Amino acid sequence: MKVLSQVSRDVKDLEIYSADFLVDNTQLGFLVSDRNKNFILQMYQPEARESHGGQRLVRKADFNVGSHVNTFFRIKCKVTDPSTERKASAAIEKKHVTFYATLDGGIGFILPIAEKVYRRLLMLQNVLTIQTPHLAGLNPKTFRALVVDSRTLMNTCKNILDGDLIWRFLQLSAVEKNELARRIGTSHDQIVDDLMEIDRITAHF
Repeated sequence: MKVLSQVSRDVKDLEIYSADFLVDNTQLGFLVSDRNKNFILQMYQPEARESHGGQRLVRKADFNVGSHVNTFFRIKCKVTDPSTERKASAAIEKKHVTFYATLDGGIGFILPIAEKVYRRLLMLQNVLTIQTPHLAGLNPKTFRALVVDSRTLMNTCKNILDGDLIWRFLQLSAVEKNELARRIGTSHDQIVDDLMEIDRITAHF
């Protein structure tokens, strides 16, 4: 005999379009897309105070995609680089890249990254938001903010980087790249290495 019981849940109602797992080594997250074109990442963390002893899922990240996402699929990260035959680290072998497809024909992915890399790219994203011109003068930070039907007593979690914005770093001139890297206390080569590593382990197509 098998028993199906509820361990934890999200107390806020959501109209879900699709859901899948986000795998980062030994950590497992629940990634969902809703009718407001948001991504919401939640985790089961019974030791966290806000989980009320594990009864509630803990929201770890949110992000507005700008399109309705109706499907997810996961693939293990690539562990070898075809150009060098160099194997990735052991940590990469236990990560999955979660691809998604939208109702307007778009495709993208979400990838868990190391905390150090996240902090560096977050600073780069903040600088790019302020220092570079944007299409029609629109603010990408505001566009990616969580969209809700009504106000709730909860702060947004964010914690997801805007890859479209960050990859624009590679389109800048050499002088602009060095200047932005200097502002965030790193080097142009370090940022390029981070972006190329992400590209290598997600290059399945």
